Amino acid sequence: MNNNCDNQVSPDLKEGVWQVEDHTLCEECSEELFFKMKDNYHEFSLSISVVLNCLFIAEKEGYVPRLPDSWWVQIRQKIPAETILNTGKEEEL
Repeated sequence: MNNNCDNQVSPDLKEGVWQVEDHTLCEECSEELFFKMKDNYHEFSLSISVVLNCLFIAEKEGYVPRLPDSWWVQIRQKIPAETILNTGKEEEL
């Protein structure tokens, strides 16, 4: 594991405003929201499903407190179910 912390990733801020791409009106898009990110060398985007999957993994690994099952149900009603991890959740719902 690389513990070199000199290239931390952070949300992209321009004039104090978070940079996001809203694709809710795009009929061809499979994702509704992208977060623009940057590090010392790159700019890139993370989709809302990637962020939620990271949260799911962090929850499963014990890095964040367990979220209520009802919260995950609401997320799956809003975000296409095939884009969100659900290993272990479907048995509980």
